[in-house]
Amino acid sequence: MELLVDWKSLGSLFATFVFIRTAIRDFLPPEVYQALKSLFSKIFSSLQPKISIVIEEYDNSYPNELYDSVQLYLSSNCFAAAKVLKLSRLKNSKNLNFTMDANQKIEEIFEGFKVKWSFHSVEKKSNGHGYARPYENRYFELSFHERDKPKVQSSYIPHVMEVAEHIRFKNRDRKLYTNRSADEDGRLWSSVPFSHPSTFDTVAIDPVLKQEIKDDLIKFVNRKDYYSRVGRAWKRGYLLYGPPGTGKTSLIAAIANFLEFDIYDLELTAVTSNSQLRKLLISTSSKSVIVVEDVDCSLDLSDRKKKEISGEEENEKKPFRFRNRGSSFGSTVSLSGVLNFVDGLWSCCGSERLMIFTTNHKEKLDQALLRPGRMDKHINLSYCEITAFKTLAKNYLEIDKHELMKEVEQILPLVQMTPADIAEIFMSCEDDVEMGMNNVIEEMKRRLQSSMEDEVSSVAELGKEEIKGEEEHPVPEVHEDSDVSLNSLDSVGTDA
Repeated sequence: MELLVDWKSLGSLFATFVFIRTAIRDFLPPEVYQALKSLFSKIFSSLQPKISIVIEEYDNSYPNELYDSVQLYLSSNCFAAAKVLKLSRLKNSKNLNFTMDANQKIEEIFEGFKVKWSFHSVEKKSNGHGYARPYENRYFELSFHERDKPKVQSSYIPHVMEVAEHIRFKNRDRKLYTNRSADEDGRLWSSVPFSHPSTFDTVAIDPVLKQEIKDDLIKFVNRKDYYSRVGRAWKRGYLLYGPPGTGKTSLIAAIANFLEFDIYDLELTAVTSNSQLRKLLISTSSKSVIVVEDVDCSLDLSDRKKKEISGEEENEKKPFRFRNRGSSFGSTVSLSGVLNFVDGLWSCCGSERLMIFTTNHKEKLDQALLRPGRMDKHINLSYCEITAFKTLAKNYLEIDKHELMKEVEQILPLVQMTPADIAEIFMSCEDDVEMGMNNVIEEMKRRLQSSMEDEVSSVAELGKEEIKGEEEHPVPEVHEDSDVSLNSLDSVGTDA
């Protein structure tokens, strides 16, 4: 018997299917409908070719790094998708961490294809003797269509690792490290939590310079491929110079907070040799700021050309010695060692690092240290200007405008006051705006008056020295009856 299928038969079949579907929706309980829907979904899914990847918590008794990465990656998605969650806080993490409970699934669409994550926990008994407790074998399962296997391997898994690393970096507790001269356990660095409150909003420097520094930092952290393409180590050097109290340390803290980097505060007076200096560099981590403050005070890095002029070229052959009066050990750290530390072969052991040197006397440093590639950007932090003063007034007195601000604008350029000087005056006013503004203006006037008196005194001293010089070497007087006339003196001078 032949089966004839025409348009009428297809129409009747379709109408029957719609009737049955409507009847199921209208008359069956919702629970039964959802169960049937899930059953048919599993049946159709089982007919499709599927591949699964199992990522266990331990690999041959060693922690599986990929498992932790998947757990971090899914922590941002499971809160919205999973029904039962586990809440925890990882070691050295400042944020809470959400994870899925066992036998739950999360679906995700990545670059046009679908993947499915599920978490499983299987209890196993130990093979040992005695009262060994059973343990759990926990693992994630990644499922996807067979045709998407190349994309999962080349794109999706690297994406999971990259996002997890970013989350791990954001969640960590940042550290402030300092080097040690000697330690029983062999550690080169010791650390404390870094919690300095300075930011670019609170640091009192020129707004144009502030924005220039921020733009330079953003460009630096986003140019990984560029540094690799041009063949340079992914690092950058800053030199902060200027009088004491101009905010060099506050700017360093603001930079570290802006980049969310750790800080390694290198104390050169505790380094005994070039070899130890190299070890300290190798043991620093990526995404960090290496700081050497007051470099001209801890090590003799003065300009060699000036030494040659002053007749000290013989000392140049000897290693420079620290000026550390409180240390009993000698140091053989040389200028060459410092230069290699900043821009030598070992400086590429690590990436995305910022090296910041500070000094009160830039002119004392050797030109080899100041060149681009070692100190790429020189930042001059000078005495307080009106824009920096307004930032300090906003930070300490919480004001943007004040009637005395015009007077400040007139006097401030005539005196040399650092941001630290002004901040100290504001701090002593106990949040009294009027007292703070009046006190700072009085201090400016006092310093202006003192500088004017010093100037008058110096002019008077100069005048006294000139008069004294004339008394010691008097000009000979010429009399009318003298045999030598002025004309004859002139002629003698001309002939000479």
